[in-house]
Amino acid sequence: MTVSDVLGVWSCRLQGSDPVLFEFAHWAEEWSVPVPRLREAVTWLVEYEFLALEGDVGGIARLWVNPSVAFAPWTDPRTVASRHRIPYITTAERGMAAEQPVIIEPYDAAKWDACYQRRLDLIEDLTPAASPPQAARSTTGSGCHG
Repeated sequence: MTVSDVLGVWSCRLQGSDPVLFEFAHWAEEWSVPVPRLREAVTWLVEYEFLALEGDVGGIARLWVNPSVAFAPWTDPRTVASRHRIPYITTAERGMAAEQPVIIEPYDAAKWDACYQRRLDLIEDLTPAASPPQAARSTTGSGCHG
């Protein structure tokens, strides 16, 4: 189990601009890891602002995913970004070969608006033959990068 696995769980459960509920005991059993180790991964993701935590009751966390990492297709990433003042995360031009491969910029409404506009342009460019589910699979993820 890696933080990528944890992020993948959230990415697959996104519905609009809603939070994702994450049951630690269920996923710890699913991945055969102790709950504390899973909590450490979630804490790391929250600390580095890949996720925003909005409560943890009875072992079920209510989490918001940073839309620059993943968000549900056909949604407006500005809602979650604004609500939690989520930073804008991008990868450097040279990716992992760059000196600083991940760039984390503080929350900026204008950047999130530009992200949303690029998203709309992408949706408009889809062919009429592509149904929303097909289009969703091809555009899920960090589709805000210019």
